[in-house]
Parts: sequence; structure tokens; C-alpha cells
Amino acid sequence: MIHPLCLPTEVSRYISRRKSPIQPALANTVQLISMENTDLKIHFCNAVNAFREDPGFALPPVIRDLFAQKGQNTEVVLLGTTDFSRVFMRELRQMVNVVAVVDDFRAHKGFQFEELPIITSQEFVEQHGHESVIAVNGCRYDYSRRYFKNLCRRHGIHELNFEQAVRLAGIHCRDYRLDDWGDHITANVDAYLALLPRLADDESRSTLLSILLFHLTGNQEWRLHVTHPYSTLYFRSGLWSPGLNENFVDCGASIGESTTALLDVTNGNFNKIWMIEPDRFNIQTLERFISNIPSSPAIKLHACALGEKEDVLPFCHQGGHGGCLLPISEAHAPESQVSVMPLDKLIDDVPTLIKMDIEGAELAALKGGRALISEYRPKLCVSAYHRPEDILTITSYVNGVRDDYRIGLRHHTEDRWDTCLYFF
Repeated sequence: MIHPLCLPTEVSRYISRRKSPIQPALANTVQLISMENTDLKIHFCNAVNAFREDPGFALPPVIRDLFAQKGQNTEVVLLGTTDFSRVFMRELRQMVNVVAVVDDFRAHKGFQFEELPIITSQEFVEQHGHESVIAVNGCRYDYSRRYFKNLCRRHGIHELNFEQAVRLAGIHCRDYRLDDWGDHITANVDAYLALLPRLADDESRSTLLSILLFHLTGNQEWRLHVTHPYSTLYFRSGLWSPGLNENFVDCGASIGESTTALLDVTNGNFNKIWMIEPDRFNIQTLERFISNIPSSPAIKLHACALGEKEDVLPFCHQGGHGGCLLPISEAHAPESQVSVMPLDKLIDDVPTLIKMDIEGAELAALKGGRALISEYRPKLCVSAYHRPEDILTITSYVNGVRDDYRIGLRHHTEDRWDTCLYFF
């Protein structure tokens, strides 16, 4: 049973001005779909219509007016020294006047953030607690996010989350992983509605609509409504359970979390594991990781990236989760180059389970594994949040290779990361 969320007041005001909450063309599309998720679908279509009329429809009018009046002189304080705050600095520093960053844990240690002073919450309120400042909440986790949100509310400070700030400025991020999805969603409404009946369960349908609503409105409550803990990613989705003799292909092995999670769920039982990772810092970590596993001869490490065909491309080596292939149009040092291989040439046995989290290269990697998928029908766990079009292009491609998969969708963190497609 789906419990509809309350719409933001801006959306409610928009709907109240219209005779019909759904434009006729969209209403006809909705009628073709099972009505089990009627409320969410109506909310989704209303948000699409509102975005088409005004992309900033869900932003507080007072903040829009302030930005329109002050432009580059708009004073902005970033809340949290996170990747979101860093991206905001990179993308928007020339468009607004960023004056400080708030982080209570780092403020007393003499650190700076992108050459800006780090201040405490108290200093933030005392120095910048006035109506001409916009606070941008860059926190990833809900506890920290709510702390700053409530702090701003108590002191009458204008506050936006990262997605709202990007929408306010009307930019498209150079890093597609943090881009605004609004234009893509509104251009592909029919495709998303057509995908709904292909999804395997009510929760998948609810997740799809809620994630789209989050990206259309910037309201994080839509996403939090369907969020699962990070520990459920890949192997505890509720859609299927891994067996004790999996041949597991870990694409984007990073520092070994996914393989560790599989070993945890199966109590260390598996048949074979291929770990594929191009980041040179992570490779050192994975070599140590493999050496400490009793069944390590059954684990192969491939130090390369994945793609549709063999190639050599520049790569951002940084360790952890952020490494990614780089645009070939930019100049890069030779040591950044990595080999790119198709899965079909790497895997030397029958795969039963393939996981992919490779920072936007998932579709190309799936194309490079077409023969394996077509012949053996392995279960697939594929990240679908790096690019705005991922959910549609990945499902369309896999369905074109084999149309007998059931398809599930889950979201596994409190932030915009880790929306995952499951083919089983």
C-alpha cells in the first residue's frame, strides 16, 4: 500500500490554480497504467506540468527574489564540508559570493575549505544570520541535514539544499553525477510511465516515482520516503537472495565493500569472484584484501576499466569511491591512462551475478558484456543514478538483450547516491 506524501506548499499552490491537476495528454497516459500507485503518479504528473511551466516552481519565492535582485552579490554560506559543498564551490563560485563554510567539528582545527574560513554554527548565526544570506545545505546524511535545517528555521535564515541551489542558478554541472535531472525527466515522461508496469513490485514502482519527484521538486522527503539503509545495497534488496555458489563479477570493486557484503550474506561461501577496478590506489587495497581471504585463489583481480570495446582512456585516480573515466577532449598526464576492456573478454567462466557501480560507465560496460548476459542470464545489480538517463537507458538496453528479466528498483542511502536497478 502506497502512502502519499504531502506536496510542498509551492506545488499545492500551483495545483490549486488549475482546473484539472493533470494536463489532458498526461491524463490519458496515466489511465493506461495500473492504478495501484495513483497518488504518486498524480503527484508526478503535477510536478512535471509545474516544471514545464516554471522550472523553479518549488523554490521559495523569497529566495528567488533575493537571487534575482543581488545576482553575483548574493551572499551564500555553505553548511557542511562535503563533496556537495565542494561541487557548489566549483560550479557556482563565480555566480554568487560564498563567504563561509560551517563545520563545527573542523572549525577549531585551523582548516580552510577551498580557501574559505570554516566557522561554527554559533558564528554562523551571529555573523550571517540575516535575511540577505542564503545558506546552502550540503550535508549528505539526514541527521546533519536536519540539524542545519532546524538551525536556519529557528533563526529565520534562508536555506536551500544542494539540488535546490543548482536549480536556482539554472546551471548544468560539469560533473554529470551531480546534474539537475529536471529537463531530462520532463522530456521523457511517457518512457517513465511506460516503465512502471515493467517493474516487478509495488515498492519498485513507488521508488521510481519518488526518485523522479525528488529530482523534479528538490524536496528530499520524496527520496527519504523510499530510502533503505546502505547495508541493504545489492544483496539485501528484498527482491532476491544470493546463493552459496555464486560466480560474482564485482565491477567497480573499489576497496572491496561489495565483495565483503556478499561474503557476509553467504557466510563466506562462493564459487568464483572477479574483482574489476582501474584506480591504482584501490588496486593496492584490493591486493591486500584478497591476500587475507582463505579462498583467495578463487578471486581474480583485473586492474582495468570496463567499456564496450578495448581502449586506453584517461582516468581520475583518487582512491575510494570517486575515481572515474575522464573526457578524452581534455589534456591528461600519461600516468592517468588505464586499459579499458569489455566484460566478454575478461570473464572466463559462467557468471551468475554481476554488480556494476562504475561512475556512469554502466551502459558501456553492459554493452561490453552483451554475450555473457545473452547466453547465461546472470542476475544484475546496476547503479542507476550517475547520469539522469541511466534508469531508462539501462533498462532499455538489458531488455533488448534479454526480455525475460524481472526488474526491480531500490534506493539505498539518505542522499542522492545509490539508486540501483536489479535484473533477476
